[in-house]
Amino acid sequence: MRTIKSFLLLLVWLLPALSWAQVNQSGTYINPNNGVRDWRTDINLTGNQVESIITNYGTIGKGNESINQAGVWPKGTGHGHLHQMSGWVGSRLPNKFGQKTVLISDGYTDGNTGPLAETDGKVEWKFQPKPGYLNRSIARPEIANSLNANSWPANWPGKDAQWNGKWNGFFGLNQFNADQEVYYVMDDFTNREFQVYPFGDANIERRGLGLQVDVRLFQWSQALAKDILFMQYEVSNVGNINYTSDLNNNPLFFGGYTDTNPSGAGATDDAAAFSKQRNLVFGWSSDGVGKWTQFREIAPGHVGWKFLESPSISNDAIDNDGDGLVDESRDNGAGSLVVSSCGIYSEPREHWSGDEDCDWNAKIDDKGTDGIGPGEEGYPGPDSDGTEGNGKPDQGEPNFGRLDKDESDQIGLTSFYAPLFGTVDIKDEEAMWPRMQPGFFDVPQQAVNQIWIFASGPFALPVNRTERFSTAFLWGVNRDALYRTAQVAQRIYDADYRFARPPRQPELRAVPGDKQVTLLWDDLSEFSRDPIYGQDFEGYRIIKSTDPQFRDAKDVTDAFGNAVYKRSMAQFDKVNGLVGPHPLQFGEEIGLPNGIHYHMGDDSGLQHSFVDRDVVNGRTYYYAVIAYDAGYATDYFKRGISEIEDLFPISPSESPASITLTNGVVTKYDRNTVSVTPNKPASDLEIGKLQTEAGDQVKKQLGPSTAQVKAVALSGEILKDATYDITFDTQTLAGRPSVEYATSVFSVRVSDGRVLADKVPVPTTADGVARTTWTHELLTDGIFLQFENAYPTESDTKKTSAWEANVKSNLKTEVEATASTTYPTAPIWPVNAVIEFTQAVADTAWFSVNATRTVDTYFKVYDGITKKSLDFMFAEPTETANGRIDVGEAIGLLFKDKPTDSRYTRAWTIRFLQPTDAEGKPLPATQTVLPQPGDKFYLRAQVPFGKKDRFSFGSTATKQVTNPEASLLDKVYVVPNPYVVGNTAETRPFLSGRGERKLFFRNLPAKSTVRIFTASGVFVREVEGVNGTATWDLQTKDGLEVSYGLYFYLVKAEGIGEKTGKFAIVN
Repeated sequence: MRTIKSFLLLLVWLLPALSWAQVNQSGTYINPNNGVRDWRTDINLTGNQVESIITNYGTIGKGNESINQAGVWPKGTGHGHLHQMSGWVGSRLPNKFGQKTVLISDGYTDGNTGPLAETDGKVEWKFQPKPGYLNRSIARPEIANSLNANSWPANWPGKDAQWNGKWNGFFGLNQFNADQEVYYVMDDFTNREFQVYPFGDANIERRGLGLQVDVRLFQWSQALAKDILFMQYEVSNVGNINYTSDLNNNPLFFGGYTDTNPSGAGATDDAAAFSKQRNLVFGWSSDGVGKWTQFREIAPGHVGWKFLESPSISNDAIDNDGDGLVDESRDNGAGSLVVSSCGIYSEPREHWSGDEDCDWNAKIDDKGTDGIGPGEEGYPGPDSDGTEGNGKPDQGEPNFGRLDKDESDQIGLTSFYAPLFGTVDIKDEEAMWPRMQPGFFDVPQQAVNQIWIFASGPFALPVNRTERFSTAFLWGVNRDALYRTAQVAQRIYDADYRFARPPRQPELRAVPGDKQVTLLWDDLSEFSRDPIYGQDFEGYRIIKSTDPQFRDAKDVTDAFGNAVYKRSMAQFDKVNGLVGPHPLQFGEEIGLPNGIHYHMGDDSGLQHSFVDRDVVNGRTYYYAVIAYDAGYATDYFKRGISEIEDLFPISPSESPASITLTNGVVTKYDRNTVSVTPNKPASDLEIGKLQTEAGDQVKKQLGPSTAQVKAVALSGEILKDATYDITFDTQTLAGRPSVEYATSVFSVRVSDGRVLADKVPVPTTADGVARTTWTHELLTDGIFLQFENAYPTESDTKKTSAWEANVKSNLKTEVEATASTTYPTAPIWPVNAVIEFTQAVADTAWFSVNATRTVDTYFKVYDGITKKSLDFMFAEPTETANGRIDVGEAIGLLFKDKPTDSRYTRAWTIRFLQPTDAEGKPLPATQTVLPQPGDKFYLRAQVPFGKKDRFSFGSTATKQVTNPEASLLDKVYVVPNPYVVGNTAETRPFLSGRGERKLFFRNLPAKSTVRIFTASGVFVREVEGVNGTATWDLQTKDGLEVSYGLYFYLVKAEGIGEKTGKFAIVN
């Protein structure tokens, strides 16, 4: 009996957990675990021009722990516009004793704590993150985010094994629609300030309002969305209290509590306002002057918070959001097929009743509950629940339910107040209560230190249901710009965040050299696939700066003076005819054009390397290689630019590129960004070289081609000891396999057995014609190949064909390409021929193309490059039939379409004509000189690369000089010398103070150290040489700044010797 009772007690304890371990009536997974403070962490978001620390307990910023690191705009300036912001949920409900109590759950770090009933310990009455939503095993755990797979847990709570190792995205399994997405889940169970028990009196450890909050943040780097941080909160009622929209019956509110700093930390000139029509609250600096010490030329701008989606009222028979639909819901199922109103979204038509706005499309949206369909990256196969392709909308599919914001009847912003800092604290619930009431809008006192309190509510949240809030933080240079950004945010949200996905970031690396930097990147971006627009990659842009946030890269501004994107130092695009300005202005697709068109390139062709020679040794440079897509215009399918017809026009998107700084220190590089410092190599190194001929020409070892190949070293430091062979293959016309008309592919093989290019097709123009010039990078070996192909034309061949110099004959000649009667559009036969005249019979010609009779000739015809005999035709009139050339006679060059053919094809005709005088008049017969033995005529037609050709070149790797002489140390020098106040190679300080200082010892051998002493011989510091340069930060070994004066140095080079010198510092 005791065993049975124990089992029953265990079952009673497990029942709530068992009921939680499922999705609720709104389709949200309810996690049975309690939030745990030890799982708290943060992340620095840098996905666009908004940079900010965010936490997984509901805040943006960490108060005094993140001064000038929250709400930084523009990114990289240190212009923090927020001290801390927390979302909150509040209600007024009976406590254990029946007394009405205001209870607010939030994450704001004001240090408010309270004792537990059972222990002497302390617990924060705050939101706490639920465990299992991040990877705690890495050295520096951060909130799970789409850019860092190491931040993901081994398995996602509430998801099956199919999701393991994949991104749990808002848009579905492994869906990366946002450039950066962050996901965490928290609850308010530790909010034990009052005796309110949403899970019943028996469960005093789970308190608060009994809420679970799923939080996602999104950033897009696309120019339209670059000043927006999107935030979505899904608030689920997992307790036993039914919340209502009745102020007298457990009303529920959602809002924000924000300590804003529009002018910077500590400013007291805050100004604020609201726009109920726009569901927007915003602030600015009243005097327009920021307190930040860096980038003071950048005005503070305006910062705002906007409700994009708020709870709906789906049972009052009222169209609350004015969209022509009544009582929409995002929690319903597909319903049944009906013909009814679609509201303002389209004309009435047949649709599933649960798809109230009629935008679910079975052709493209029927992907199943995991949100991913065939052809998309990471597609695991059909959904196990049978929802994929079932012909009706399901939760998790685009444009339906929780992924379709138009299927709700929203209430929006209902209150706003901006009191003086310190007058209304979020922990003072009774003071907060009247300020969150619907209709409470107060015009705040301006030019003071303000707090924002704003809310949406009351709204109903029954047990086991979820309500969603979509919000955004916005920035703009002024109020008009902020309003415009708010419009853009709303339009993006109205499109269900179905923003065009930019190409994936390429992997970038940099190789420093002497006064040059070599950039190398992969082709990963070119295989990106947009879920809507397909494979739409278009090109690369290179951005360069001496600042890690690219602040000194030139801006491209729109018609309103707002910086839209950074100007390129180089651009490489596909050859597809998409050149110049994009057909659409930015914003035109959503009705907000800004007067700027994206430059699509010039059909330059794609490259994956670039050598920047506009650099100064010793200075650090930052580079980003940005991949961009083609966008879409109405004629793209017709022009062959897009593989999909009749899509929505949109301006191009760029892959994000950011370098993360924490307190001025670089802590993270995106994969398409890099920093590099060029310098002279170590003085005892022999830099690698290519073994080519003059002008970088690669030597032709075999073959008839007149085309050329050049090889250029991208960086001598990464060359290898190797020999490279370049070969080709050609295409022939159907039915004419014996003639090589055009180069089709090329290959590159290395002496060590590697194949760096295996039958790579020759690039084509936008019209599909093979290009005559193209490039190819051997990135692993640091080599850049340039191909200059050669194809014959009749006009060029006429110009270049001629008698050899100093021949005896004075006959004029005429060269003609003979069109084929069988293949009238066939290319010209590429051949280089020599007609050599002889004393005796030297060859045999065919009398006609039928090859039925031969003629002995006193001349021979052969290939001018291979020296092999060529077939030719020579039909003399009977009266001059002597096997020799007479005036008016001609030679025809022949070939067979197929080796087995009996007939020949005539390709070239060389006619020998009466000579003329200087005025062009025919000379008399007595002055005519026929060809004499030894005379030669050259038919010089260009010959493309073909299968008979082979080009070769070698390379040598960088090596250390053996037995270097001590005189190498004579080349060591100090720069700058003297050091006067500063150095152009020093970077700008991030926050305040002197910033970094640099003095360089250059031309050092590879293995060397530099010891620095004062004029009196006191040892100051030892620095190591790296790649021929030692850098000193003007600090002692104890980390103290050195004073001005004269200093001495001692260079010790292993295996070479020592050298002394001196330099001066003038502060």
